[in-house]
Amino acid sequence: MDLQAIRAHAERVAVRAGDAVMPLFNQLHEETIKSSLRDVVTEGDRAAEAVILADLTLSFPEFGIISEESGAANLDGAAFCWHIDPIDGTTNFAANLPFFSISIALADAAGRPLVGVVCNPCYGEVFSAARGFGATLNSAPIHVSKVRDMGRAVLCSGFSTRRHEAAFQADLRGWSLFLDYCRDMRRFGSAALELAFVGAGRLDGYWERNLRTWDVLAGICIAQEAGATVSDYQGDEALLYNAREIVASNGIIHGDMLRLLARIKGTEAPANGG
Repeated sequence: MDLQAIRAHAERVAVRAGDAVMPLFNQLHEETIKSSLRDVVTEGDRAAEAVILADLTLSFPEFGIISEESGAANLDGAAFCWHIDPIDGTTNFAANLPFFSISIALADAAGRPLVGVVCNPCYGEVFSAARGFGATLNSAPIHVSKVRDMGRAVLCSGFSTRRHEAAFQADLRGWSLFLDYCRDMRRFGSAALELAFVGAGRLDGYWERNLRTWDVLAGICIAQEAGATVSDYQGDEALLYNAREIVASNGIIHGDMLRLLARIKGTEAPANGG
């Protein structure tokens, strides 16, 4: 299988989806509530998804598809599957905040991403990667940062829309704890872009949990191919590719991040640094 050819095709599709979304941006939006007021779909999500599904279904009929808004298709017997988020950061899009992305990943049967494309249409940026071929931003190679200690690190995380659950309180404790050790924190609202930013060296680390595969697989591929260490909170992959837990870093500060996350559960001593 020619991963580089698939990568180039996915890049073109993501750009076309971005082109379909941008005329709808900075307008009044048609919102439909899904699970809660914090979980919505807009006409932009539907426009981007229509472009992506029409192309990938025709161009790669042998591949399965899991897409946020339309669900799953053609999974029986498929050795490879697309994981698609037509707009990652719908809340930002609905509020006309210029920070959202189109995320397209191709994963194998084990869920490991082989190709990842994240398009940032407001800024004309296309991050992409193919397993074993490195990662790029607008065709130029990207690499993780070289920050060596947590005290100089700029980190990022996010929060579940399910604010009533106990896990949300743990996420808040994690945010507070990391603030004590790093230079500063950011929350952008698009996991796909945040992972791509780790790969590009714009962020030194990122963590989040209870996401969906369409949110993260493309970003994971990009970050890994740019040299990032990406794991679950235990430092392995058991909960990584199913998007239950994700920690991504430049690799140098990864151990410190894992030790801080363990502290949230009260299982380890504090990390060094800060």
